[in-house]
Amino acid sequence: MTDFLFIDYQNDSRQNRSLKKQKYGFVQRTSHRKQRLVAIGRLKSSTLVLRQRLPLPYIPSEIERTEPGRAEKIEQDGSESSAATAGTDTQQFKQIIPVAGIGSPKTLLGDGFIDPFSSSAFPMTEFMNSFFHQLRHFTIPGSYPLDKSRMSVWWWQQGLSQPVIQLALLVSAAGHQNAMNSLNNTASGHLQQSVREHLRLQGNMIGMLNGLLRDTAAAKSTVLIVGSLRAIEAIQGNVEAVVAHTKGLEVLIQLNGGLEAMDHMILSKLYHGDIMRAALTNTPPTLPLTATWRSEIRQETEVFYSTRNFMTYLDERYRKTAFQLYVLGTSFFAAPWYEGLEDSMKNFLHLSQRSIQYYEVACLRPSIILPTDNDLFVLLEYQLISIRYPQKPAASCTISTLLHEPLRLTLFIYLNMCVWRFQVFPVMQYMVNPLLQSLSSTAPVPTLERIKQGAPDVLFWILFMGGMASRGHEGHSWFVAQLVELTLDLGIRDWFGAREILGGFLFSDQPGQLGGEELWEQVIRPEQLRLLSTSDTECGLRSCQYQTH
Repeated sequence: MTDFLFIDYQNDSRQNRSLKKQKYGFVQRTSHRKQRLVAIGRLKSSTLVLRQRLPLPYIPSEIERTEPGRAEKIEQDGSESSAATAGTDTQQFKQIIPVAGIGSPKTLLGDGFIDPFSSSAFPMTEFMNSFFHQLRHFTIPGSYPLDKSRMSVWWWQQGLSQPVIQLALLVSAAGHQNAMNSLNNTASGHLQQSVREHLRLQGNMIGMLNGLLRDTAAAKSTVLIVGSLRAIEAIQGNVEAVVAHTKGLEVLIQLNGGLEAMDHMILSKLYHGDIMRAALTNTPPTLPLTATWRSEIRQETEVFYSTRNFMTYLDERYRKTAFQLYVLGTSFFAAPWYEGLEDSMKNFLHLSQRSIQYYEVACLRPSIILPTDNDLFVLLEYQLISIRYPQKPAASCTISTLLHEPLRLTLFIYLNMCVWRFQVFPVMQYMVNPLLQSLSSTAPVPTLERIKQGAPDVLFWILFMGGMASRGHEGHSWFVAQLVELTLDLGIRDWFGAREILGGFLFSDQPGQLGGEELWEQVIRPEQLRLLSTSDTECGLRSCQYQTH
């Protein structure tokens, strides 16, 4: 690679944006290359120290054995003893069975090591390294239901091509980490510093993005950046930022030839971001689904509309899980109010059952996953949030018609809470609010009371999902209070009884996810106190009656 860039000085002016962009790219590439060369030099100079720490003797490659001046270099490094015993060590090493997992200077550095090649386009601070760790291990894996490793690699490839994408990823990870730290009551001093670093990165990212947007020849990568920023801001509950990004995104999409000209991965991000925007503002999506994008979802027919039994992929180790997944959703279809539902809601219940069964099986058997499987959940969420079920007049209100909106909202919440894992983010508050309002409605009839009388079991599931989703958000105490009363009415005494009801609708035991058990502990504590109080009162009355007689 040359260190010179030849340009036509006669065309070198501020108005020549193409030449300006070419110079900027040359300077950036040259700077990155020099940084890597310096880092490689540092790495090579430290190989002796690393070799001495290896649990087994280091065996040089054929190139190193024949490298000119190798003997002189060994002598200068003060490693004469190593050179003298190299033959003996080599013979001993060949007799040892290879041990898996032993590191060496030639192996790929693990996640616990600092990147010696400085692949980031900007200097990394201590907090930025922490955000990067959060990104690799929690944010990206937690942002996609399936195929997490491939998505992590894909996003970092995009970040290497555009420094502003790296910043956007770090900003997303910073927001995720701060949300988790706040939920786990992290020390305020550390949390404040982390928030300040988050805001600093956000400002730098916006500055870099504004510089890119001044170029009228906007690339498709710019659409991905703005679409990602909109999704990040929506998940974090920033309504004003989402509105601003939406306006800019509409212009960028038109400049790049419309949605039909976009790659599948970019469209998936745009659609998911539009769904999050719709959830934040309680409005339908604005971007129409393209026929090309939908046709490229390879397993839509297999997952949604076939009769394939996904549980056959599971072996004997997962017999209990297979049975639980087999009965998943069956309570919907056996309920007396099911026949009174509109066809669209019946379809949503069927699609939700199939998609959750496939998701749970795929988590246990990743070999069945195809690259576009995450789009199955994007498609289902898009359909759920695109429709509304208006209230019927009081005279024509039935349990079925009253259940339409609560069911739609709860299915949407379940996907975002148990599949996309967005429960800790502020956007969940905007998903819970419509559900609470729908259940609390008294016009044309008191919805909660009517459903409690005619369908208490599905109401238990709806309230339980709302209680899990609202944890750490406003409205949580309302769901817990309603669950306490309903639990008494249904006579549920333990978690196994509650789990049986929930599993008949939509609920699965996910490793490391104890939200259901923790919510049940909140519900059963007040119930136990009330039962004890009632029992003590009855005993006191009987004692008084006995003394009277």
